[in-house]
Formats: sequence, structure tokens, C-alpha cells
Amino acid sequence: MQKRYYFSFPFEIFLTILSASIYALAFPSAINEKGFSILSFVALIPMIYSVNRTKWIYTPILGFIFGVTFLGIFNYWLSTFHPLAILIGPIAKGIQLLFFFPLLKLFYVFPKKYKAISQSIAYILYSYIVQKGFLAYAYGSLASATINLPLISQLASVTGMWGISFLLFLPQSFIANYFIDNKNLIFSKYLEEKKEYVLLYLFIMLCVLIYGYSSINYWKYKIPDSYVKIATVQHNADTWEGGYNQYKSNFEILSKLTKEAMKLNPDLIMWSETAFVPSVAWHTKYPSSRNTSQLVDDFVEFGKELGVPLITGNVEGVLKDNGQPPFLDDGSWNRDDYNTIILFANGKLEDTYRKQHLVPFTEYFPYEKQFPKFYNFLKANDYHWWLPSDVSKIFNYKGLKFSTSICFEDIFSDISREFVNQGSTLLLNLSNDSWSKSIAAEQQHMYLGAFRAIENRKSVVRSTNSGITCLITAWGEIIEPITPFTTDYKVYNVPIYDNNKINTSFYTKHGDYIILLSIYIVIISVLYRLLIKIKNKNKSTKPNKKNKINKTRKDYTKRKYKDYKGLTIN
Repeated sequence: MQKRYYFSFPFEIFLTILSASIYALAFPSAINEKGFSILSFVALIPMIYSVNRTKWIYTPILGFIFGVTFLGIFNYWLSTFHPLAILIGPIAKGIQLLFFFPLLKLFYVFPKKYKAISQSIAYILYSYIVQKGFLAYAYGSLASATINLPLISQLASVTGMWGISFLLFLPQSFIANYFIDNKNLIFSKYLEEKKEYVLLYLFIMLCVLIYGYSSINYWKYKIPDSYVKIATVQHNADTWEGGYNQYKSNFEILSKLTKEAMKLNPDLIMWSETAFVPSVAWHTKYPSSRNTSQLVDDFVEFGKELGVPLITGNVEGVLKDNGQPPFLDDGSWNRDDYNTIILFANGKLEDTYRKQHLVPFTEYFPYEKQFPKFYNFLKANDYHWWLPSDVSKIFNYKGLKFSTSICFEDIFSDISREFVNQGSTLLLNLSNDSWSKSIAAEQQHMYLGAFRAIENRKSVVRSTNSGITCLITAWGEIIEPITPFTTDYKVYNVPIYDNNKINTSFYTKHGDYIILLSIYIVIISVLYRLLIKIKNKNKSTKPNKKNKINKTRKDYTKRKYKDYKGLTIN
């Protein structure tokens, strides 16, 4: 441990804030809408250095500071959603890292060797854990900054994003540890001492780059099994404007752009998440107000006239209590809502997909009984709750099997991977990020969605309210994006790759095996250390024959000396 001074902890706080700020700039931001991807290779060095050199008691504080600083800069656009969001988001991230930073230090202190590898394993385990459960949030993962580095991002088809994160974190931990453990050694000498590890890492990176180059060229020139023409419509509506007049205006814009797109003979029409707001499922069964019912009827007639399937986001209202009428005596509706994608074809609502992973706090809060005051506080601040689904729906229209993630569901690899494993040959995403009023926010979302294409080697089509509407190829290239915050449409000729042995990626088949492997490594390492400790303890307590003989000799010499001292001379 380095010698500490009164300014040591303030200096570590400074380095932590600096690291979080630089790291945030690796992603799309207000400064650069595409982000400085190269920063993902160095941004975490000051943070790791601070964690490794500080006292244990300070690590949670540094974690909280890093989390709040990073997410406050990275997700600055949350403030446009709701004043609470920019408070809840960074604080939640800070609490996560409050527990992770002590673990990061433990993985530095615990092993005698391979500290950089140990900490890199800790990082990917943390990255995996925070993408599970109610507070799951995949934004800001280290690997997601590399979508602009396509030779590296191709590794996702083999290891998922975990392998990329490991390879980015490893050298940063290696360098940070140098400044603590070998501060008196010239860096070139340090590299020479560790040349076996350095050469191995460089060899692995070379293999990654070769794989990236070859796989991009393979998929670029591979002949698809078929094509489908999909028309995407970006109507650029104001999310915060509601009511009948706004819904009608949105529908008029959507239908006008769709009619223009139909001139190019698409096979499929895509609108965005909740593009058409009044629930078609509800109002066709239980008509309420005259205007709303008429608007739904207009939608149904429009769908019948299209002649091709229409996929759109739409609220699905269902009876909450089947024993009660749809409209209760007190004027309320006996209704529950799902955030849903509907497939309208053949003149009717053919099929639906209900959102599985809802946005925490804003779409879903399952802890009403545990935190009733907070639950009521959220409801009082205009948050609308949906019901979650647990079904990975695969649409099948005339042999085309496709799936439709809703908004931020495409930031989670397991959802898209499950779609493909169940037979989907095309991934669609219907989003609405217009509330952010930020191109950077839309870029961040789209970049994560691009990894779903690489991981599963499937084309992805995004249709959004205000951006970024685009086609993403099986190797992650963004094709003809519609300018954000504009009203427009685009027709894409989308390559379809059927599910077979050649077209199915290693990651799709085997999933998060990197995480399981990391857990096994940690368990085996802990058990090995415990066995060594027990063995050494037993060795120290076991009688040693040689030591026993030596002890006997010393005792004999001691007695003889005493006898000699006792002699008297006459």
C-alpha cells in the first residue's frame, strides 16, 4: 500500500470524477453525437488506480461518486423526460457502484498474480448482474462504445458483449496496477518483465481483428436466403402532446407518409412504438367516446385498404376483472393496459406482442406493498403503469418469421437472442425516443441495438417516432438512417438469413457462457486459495522429525552447559 497523505483521498475523488467524465465522452454526447470510441481503451485507468490505492472504507464512496458523475453526463437527456429521472438514474447507478467498487478492490487484493485478469472478470460479472432484475439497465457498458470500431465489435457474435468488455478492461487494469505495484520501475522495463502476458494479449487482439475483418467481408458478400421490402415511417410527433386532436393529427401524418411509401411496393409497413395511441383491441370491442371510436374505425379501414401488413405500436386494453363490465358505475374503466405491438393484416388485428421488459419507475413499479408512499408519489407524477408479459412472441406472416422488441428491450441481448432461438429470422425494433429531444440519446440507443444484429447475425430494422430509423446489417453497419427529428419515410430492401447451422452465430447458440466460465474461474480460484491455506496451516502444525532431532540436541547441549557451570574447583 502506498503511503497516504491528507490530500490522498481528495486526489482519488478527483481522479474518479475525471475518469467518469472521460468515460462518458466515449459514447454519443452533446459534444460529439457519435462519441469518441477510442476513449473506451483508456478512460477507466484513473478510476481503477484510485480504487486500488485507496483505503477499503473509501471504495463505496468512490463508487457512488463515479456512478452519479458518469450517468449524469452520459444520460443528461433524462432531465427532459422528467426532473425525477435525472435524479433517480444517477443515484441508482451510484448505489450499484457503491457495492461494485469494494468488489473491484477485493479482486485486486485477493490474487497474488493475475490481478488485471481478476479485475476484468469482476467487471464483466458486474456488467451482467446490472442487466438483470427490476433495475436492469444496459446503457453505458464498456463494449457498447466500440460499435464505431467494427473490427472489434464483430467479436460479439462469439462472446456477446462480455468478451469485448473483458478485452477493453484488461489493459486498463494492467496499466493502473503498474502505477501502484511498480511505480519505481520504468514502464518499458515493466512491459519487458510481463512480456509473456503482453504478447499473449496482443496475439488475442490480432486474432480479434482478423476475425472482425474476415467476418465483415463474409457477411457483406454472402447471398441472403431472401429479401423483404419494409417501409418505415418516422412521423416525428411530440410525445408529451396527448388527446384526441393530437392522436388524429399523428394518424393523418402516418397515413399520408404510408401512402407515399406504398408507391415503392413494400411488403410490410412499420410505424413506431405507440404511434397509434387509442387501443384498437379495446375500442373495437368496447366503444366509448364517439371521436375515439371513429378514429379507431378510420385506422381499421386504412389497414384494410393497404393490402400489406401494418406493424405498429398500440396500447392493448384488456378487461381487468372478467366478472365486471368494461365501464363501471363510478365512471372508471375496468381495464388493464399492455405496451403492445400489433400486426394488422387481412383486414383485422392478426396478432400481438406485449412488452416483456418495462422501463423501471416510468412504466412499471412492482413494489406497491413494500413502498406504498413512493408508489403513490410516482403515480402522482404522471407515470403510467403497464403490465409486463413473459412471452417471446414470433410473428409468422406468409412464411416470414420476425420478432418485434419494443423500445429499450433491444438493449438487452437475452431478449433478442431468445427471439432468434425460437425461430425469428428478422429482428424489428419499434421505439419512441422523441421525448429525449437529444440526438445523442437516440444514437446511444441505436448503437446498443446494432449489437443485437451482430450477436445473432440477423438484419435489424428500427422504426422510430423521431430517430434513429434505419436498417442495421448482420455485421452492424447502419444503412440509410432517417435524419433525427424529421418527418420522413424510408423503404429498405432487407436481407433475410434463415436459421441454419451456417447462419446461426456461436453466441446465439451458446449464450452467456463467458459469464458462467468467469463464475467457475472465481469459484475454483477461491477454493484453490483455501486449500493452499489449509495445507500450509497443517504443514506448520505437523511435527517435523528433523526439527525434533535438532531440538533434542539443543536441549542436551543446554543441560551439559548447566552441568559445567555447576562444577567447583578444589
